[in-house]
Amino acid sequence: MRSFHPVNPSKQEAQPPWIESRRFDPVKIYGGYIALDFIEVRKDNVWTYVACEICEPCQNCGARQGHDNCIVVAVDGACRGNGRPDARASIGVFFGPTNNYNLSLILPGDIVTNQMAELAAAIRALEQVREIEKSGVIGTEVTRSLAKVVVKTDSEYVVKGMTDWVFKWERNGWRTSRGGSVTNQAFFQRLLALVSNLNALGVEVLFWHVLREHNEDADELANLAFE
Repeated sequence: MRSFHPVNPSKQEAQPPWIESRRFDPVKIYGGYIALDFIEVRKDNVWTYVACEICEPCQNCGARQGHDNCIVVAVDGACRGNGRPDARASIGVFFGPTNNYNLSLILPGDIVTNQMAELAAAIRALEQVREIEKSGVIGTEVTRSLAKVVVKTDSEYVVKGMTDWVFKWERNGWRTSRGGSVTNQAFFQRLLALVSNLNALGVEVLFWHVLREHNEDADELANLAFE
């Protein structure tokens, strides 16, 4: 099991031993079942931090300390009339309750699907992360460069795509195992380019699949865009 590296490596240092699959798996990281509230740490009501896996939980409340430069961004896509010509889609991006980088937007385009909306939400989230990296993450006590971002989504399609399928697609020249074109190829390629760009800046990007009821903040923002 690999431990977190909360501080960005210098340009002279070797690339840190990141998780090759890009999948955020709390069971492997924290050594067993842990409640969602203990994985996501909100100290300042602005950012959602990744809980430290080596720090002892608080004896009073059981909460863990969060890394000030490792953040969680929850994303969700919604599509009303999915599969119909008049379908409308939206995205929600949630960094924290009062975070200025949160997004609630209608997805442009004449042809939209639920899968497109889920991918677009992840794309816009990482575009926001690039802006955050430029300015630096303001933690509870210090300002540090961003080291890790965990993209939380209830879309198994997005997580499997970015932690499993995309590696096979790249090897096959972006063809499926049956030789056909990859559905939503442009979306996945854009998402992959953003991940690669952030990696080059020293930011690890992981994808975390959660149940829909554990992604309410992003879901609320996605549906708010329709109002």
